[in-house]
Amino acid sequence: MSIADLKTRLADVHGIESLNMELQGGRILLRWGDYSASADAAASDAEIEAAVRNALKLAPVAAIPDKPAPAPVVSPAGHTGSVAQSVAQIMESHVRLMAEGHAANVARLQVSLQRQRDALQAVGNFADKIDAQTDDFLSVMGQYTNAL
Repeated sequence: MSIADLKTRLADVHGIESLNMELQGGRILLRWGDYSASADAAASDAEIEAAVRNALKLAPVAAIPDKPAPAPVVSPAGHTGSVAQSVAQIMESHVRLMAEGHAANVARLQVSLQRQRDALQAVGNFADKIDAQTDDFLSVMGQYTNAL
């Protein structure tokens, strides 16, 4: 794939117009803006495009600080809002989980009740079989009592 083809296919990628590509140590190295990506020299066009798009998911090297940034200081008023928002998110999650749990339990109940209905049908079939055997038994007994 040529650089021109890549620029066309990846036109939605910010800064792709500055893309350059080189082959180094059996790898294709791609660089544009603050980003870089690499792919195997034998990579397909789709694999090369995926490497570029995956590189965008990571922060550019220039944007990664040497030291972690200090935690922002939250004022009491802001703290109250963030706590309220956190509680609201927790409650939304709880309600969703409870609904999912309830739905799962209702499904289990429906399966259990269906099993009982199936067992009831089996009992009815068993009763029919016993009744048929009773008819056979009475028929045999009738033959003996008629012979007496």
